[in-house]
Amino acid sequence: MKLLHTSDLHLGLRLCERPMNDDIEHLLCEIIYIAKTEKCDGVIVAGDIYDRSNPGADSVAIFDKFVTELADLGIAVFAVSGNHDSPERVAYMASLLGKMGVHFSPVYDGNIEPATFEDEFGRVNIWLLPFLRPSTVCALYPEFCGETYTDAVKFVISRMNIDQSERNVLVTHQFVADPRATREDNVGGIMAVDYRVFAPFDYTAVGHLHSPHHVGNDTVRYSGSPLKCSFSEVNDTKSVEILEIGEKGKVTLHRVPLHQIHEMREIKGEYDYVMSLECRNSGDSLDYVRIILTDNEDIPDVVQKLRVAYPNMLRLTYDNARTREYKSVDSLSRYEMEALTPEDVFSELYEIQNNAPAGEAEMNIVKRIMKEIMGEVGR
Repeated sequence: MKLLHTSDLHLGLRLCERPMNDDIEHLLCEIIYIAKTEKCDGVIVAGDIYDRSNPGADSVAIFDKFVTELADLGIAVFAVSGNHDSPERVAYMASLLGKMGVHFSPVYDGNIEPATFEDEFGRVNIWLLPFLRPSTVCALYPEFCGETYTDAVKFVISRMNIDQSERNVLVTHQFVADPRATREDNVGGIMAVDYRVFAPFDYTAVGHLHSPHHVGNDTVRYSGSPLKCSFSEVNDTKSVEILEIGEKGKVTLHRVPLHQIHEMREIKGEYDYVMSLECRNSGDSLDYVRIILTDNEDIPDVVQKLRVAYPNMLRLTYDNARTREYKSVDSLSRYEMEALTPEDVFSELYEIQNNAPAGEAEMNIVKRIMKEIMGEVGR
């Protein structure tokens, strides 16, 4: 049996306020093409289908088209809800869709039944485990006395009727880690799950982290997101995993790269360098660009000038003597944050955006506006 593994589609994502659904739809079309070319029997989507729990109609329509086209090709779909998803929305009509080869994880109620397939080596069981917190398990099982995410996932797996003489694939969405190899205990507010709890499975398809890699052993694996979702992923190579399950204990893997509509670049230097032909010709003019200017002097109308050369500039920041000396609001403690006045916040934002402090005239305008607003609130 041959499966394509992807995750973290994040339909509805806005990158620096730019809607990214066109880019994601392009990548989903490429995934369909890869699944067809590779003669895959199924496509796994390991959570975070949507970027928020209440997705827009356009996001739902794109995913519906993706699933429908795969089903029309006779390619099964296996999808679970992630921490960004609403489990109820993902599970909608799951029983009916399962009869058509489209398998969505139901809302977890303590009972998980696998989707089962036959090939020349016997049965393959594909288990769909949606994103879980320990509190979810506690609510269903008063006897559960664990506190960690590892405790919760281990307990849930122990209640699954797994026949280890058969081949078993798990699809899940968690922060999975090797505690012997990392000290990081949470990502995105989600605590780590020890990869060793997945020992009963021949392959564990994981979602949540956006870079493709394995954890602990080669068959506990993140596919990574198809889309570059932030400038922290600028140097990532996006891809999908193809796994072929042979006889029991034999899983072969290979990676197929994906191609972004617009590549992502980060450019740092003085204004003259950034606007030079050498710099502009170092990538496509329509790349998504973050520019970090190092000039100490202000450039008049700098955003408009940069956008002539870089139409898809999404972010402009500064790294110069003033910004390095300036104490950002981000570095303040919670108590210092609470002590800030609206004028303080405006002053911080003004300096970040203009690379210079607000003058007396600007601050007087803000004080007058805030006085009028507070007067309205007090009425």
